[in-house]
Amino acid sequence: MDKEQKKRITSNITFLKERLGYLDPILDHLVDRNVFTYDERERIDKVNPPTPHKKFNEFIQLLLASSEPHAFTSFIQSLEEERFFNIVEKLCKDGRPNARASSSMVRESALAQQLRPQTSMQPRKEHTVHATTGVYHMSSEASVTQILGPHSAEHHQLPQQHHPQHAVVGASGGRNDSGFASGASGASPASDRVNQMTMDRMTTAIGQMFAEFSGKVTNDLLDGFERRRHEERMEIELSMERKISQEIERKMDEKLNAFRGDWEDQKTSLIDRNEKALFSLQDSVEQLRNSSDAYNQLKQKYDQLQQTHAQMRDKENERWSKLSTTNKENTQLRSELEMSNIEIINLRERVDELESDNRAMKDNELTDQHRINQMVAEKEDLIIELERAEREKMDLKMRVDSLSREIERLLMQQQERANKDDKAYQEALKKQNERLDELYKVVQALTERERQSKTLFIGGNAVQKSARMSRPNK
Repeated sequence: MDKEQKKRITSNITFLKERLGYLDPILDHLVDRNVFTYDERERIDKVNPPTPHKKFNEFIQLLLASSEPHAFTSFIQSLEEERFFNIVEKLCKDGRPNARASSSMVRESALAQQLRPQTSMQPRKEHTVHATTGVYHMSSEASVTQILGPHSAEHHQLPQQHHPQHAVVGASGGRNDSGFASGASGASPASDRVNQMTMDRMTTAIGQMFAEFSGKVTNDLLDGFERRRHEERMEIELSMERKISQEIERKMDEKLNAFRGDWEDQKTSLIDRNEKALFSLQDSVEQLRNSSDAYNQLKQKYDQLQQTHAQMRDKENERWSKLSTTNKENTQLRSELEMSNIEIINLRERVDELESDNRAMKDNELTDQHRINQMVAEKEDLIIELERAEREKMDLKMRVDSLSREIERLLMQQQERANKDDKAYQEALKKQNERLDELYKVVQALTERERQSKTLFIGGNAVQKSARMSRPNK
């Protein structure tokens, strides 16, 4: 779809929206012509909310966005098939000068295609059994049926179905009463049959000829009537549009004239107001000068009053600050009094608990004192044992020193006798080793006793510590 075609659709969007209320047949034609896909058709049907206005907007958007080059022509053909000829003329009016004539011819051809089978088939069924005089009668009925339209033709079908039987009787009676009766009385039955068949063929041929002629004439008349009716309707619509536009222009002119008069009145009133405002402004300026002098005097008085008011406000603020501090102190003292009462109650409870604990501690102190006395006695025994162990330790140390000197002396002698390898040296070495073993045993025993003495000393310190801790409780 090119820009010109899109412009035609967008410029007539209001006209299309007013007349295309039901879009399903047009959508079906466009889907058949591959302008829209089934997904786009479902998209139009599933708009939210599903109102005709929303569906029409979605339809126009998809139509304008279509990439098919024949989208506009397919849309025009769909409108013509659904008999929206006024929309076709509106869309094609700018593009084709003879759009009105072509659309009317399309409409007339569509009407002729629908009416032609009815007008052409009925005379053929009826004129096959009528004589020459009956052909004009039936062709006139067929033409009347076509002029009245398809609805009136249905009402004429019932009498036309029974009419051929009477026409056959009349036709056969006419032949017997005319000159054919005298000829038939002197001829053989074979010749009568041949003559009858010949007359039937002639009658059929003449009936077919008149039926085709009457059908063409009727179709031409219908086409002319339809064309004339369409032209009259279009002229009426155009005249109505002209009248509406003229009425709108007239109303707009009336509104503009009324607005112009109102504007002139308002303008004059505004000018008068401005002049009065200028005069009043001059008067107000003079009043303002006089009032400015009075204002300066009042300002001086106001400054003095403001100073006195500030001093009074400062004094009032000081009084309120003192009052607020005293109130705060009173509230604090009340809270402290309440807290102190609570603390006194708690302290009394605590004193009672401490007295009970003191009595229990005194009982425990007596038991602890008795135990301390026992431990002090044990401590004195342990101290005596420790002093004895210390003396033994000193003796052992002296003995170890002497033995170590003896060992050193023996080692010196061993070194001196190392080169001599005599039996006396071997025996002395053996004795020396035995003495060293005994010395090692003595040193081990000494270390073991020293460890025991240390343990006893540590225990004595623990006893003294418990005794010192129990003394302040007294």
